[in-house]
Amino acid sequence: MDQTLALLRLQAMDNSPQVLHDKLETALAELTSARKFLIGLSGGLDSVVLLHAMVRLRKHCGGAFQLRALHINHQLQDQAPSWEQHCQRQCAVLGVEFISARVEISGSTGIENAARQARYREFEAELLPDEELLLAHHRDDQMETLLLRLIRGSGSRGLSGIPRSRVLGANRLLRPLLDIDREELQNYAESEQLTWVEDHSNKDEGFDRNYCRHSLLPLIEARWPEYRQSWSKSAVLASESEGLLQELAAIDLVQIATESKSIVSREKLLALAEPRRRNVLRHWLANLGAKELGWNQLQQLSKEVLPGASAQFIAEDFQVFCFRESVYVLDSAELERDLESIDLAARRGLPVAGEVKLPGNGRLQIRAKQGEGICADKLSNLSIRYRRGGETCRLAGRPSKTLKKILSESEVPPWLRSRIPLLYDGEELSYIPGVGVSEELAAKGAQPGCIIEWESPNLTLLT
Repeated sequence: MDQTLALLRLQAMDNSPQVLHDKLETALAELTSARKFLIGLSGGLDSVVLLHAMVRLRKHCGGAFQLRALHINHQLQDQAPSWEQHCQRQCAVLGVEFISARVEISGSTGIENAARQARYREFEAELLPDEELLLAHHRDDQMETLLLRLIRGSGSRGLSGIPRSRVLGANRLLRPLLDIDREELQNYAESEQLTWVEDHSNKDEGFDRNYCRHSLLPLIEARWPEYRQSWSKSAVLASESEGLLQELAAIDLVQIATESKSIVSREKLLALAEPRRRNVLRHWLANLGAKELGWNQLQQLSKEVLPGASAQFIAEDFQVFCFRESVYVLDSAELERDLESIDLAARRGLPVAGEVKLPGNGRLQIRAKQGEGICADKLSNLSIRYRRGGETCRLAGRPSKTLKKILSESEVPPWLRSRIPLLYDGEELSYIPGVGVSEELAAKGAQPGCIIEWESPNLTLLT
């Protein structure tokens, strides 16, 4: 059965090198008009074939484009130095400029993911202006990716598969072999008597991708020999669906937008149907540069957090707050910044008029106002502290209350309540900028006074 299947595939496929050259030329013509390319060269079969075929294509085109190759040495295996040397020799024989880069792999996201991130950083850093990156992903890589993403419960974007092209920094990444099977690359390499390196970790089925490659997909092919064509069509349809979802999200985002890109209307957001709400949320957060939320997190944000009168959602690099009728996306790094108390007496007190910059926390604006605010002669004794919990204050004309209740009644946004600068006279909370002054220090009648207002820092993820 296996031999019959292999024979049928060979009969259906013209394996001459010229056919692959023609496919590569056609793919490049569809993807780009660039004339400068950098090939990601691992030394494995796929990238060696891409390098060789591109050299042949350059010769066929009369040297009409420039070609370089970059090898990333991840330094994870003992054979890594020999792989680098092999790539260098290949480029020397073919007359291609060779560059190598060594990266240090670290992080808690897994070796594979950390290596990928390091690799793409090097690709982006090495690319010249107007140069485009070529990677040798092929159709079997696409099949593995689709199966893995289906197993993980991906939506239309994930099931669109590996993109043929995408932006990479100021340049672009292209995958011109994505419609070519690995078997065709193997036949080309053997026909041209190419040599390549073998990464033995690719046979370790403890890795999900290797298990798909060596166990699952051969079983699927034995039953459904043409599955690659069918799955490729599904990926195209998923990609089209994702494009439509993005268009709808862009329309919805205009409807819920406010004066800031990091703030949207909660009322208009909640008016959308649940799937449409999740869709625009994902689009909005992506536009702000936020790390993508998983399905469960997106569900929680949409169904549990947004309907709350005053709710908070904490993600890895950002936080979402619902306050009044708006939804805010704020930068976690800024929200978690440590703030230090300031002894204003050491600075000769506050000025009667002017401003005082607060490190990492905006500034205080002070203006003289007879009979209002704090007594001007008390400014030299004040210090600035931040909320710790349990504070109380008796504001002028009001009964004594906890600071928590005062800030809530004054409708100070929740994310600012721990950052609002509190002015103390000794151990007494005496002035809350934008809220009020204590009974004891309030200026009255003809007394010189000062109004102190706080200009808070910009905490949004993107303005």
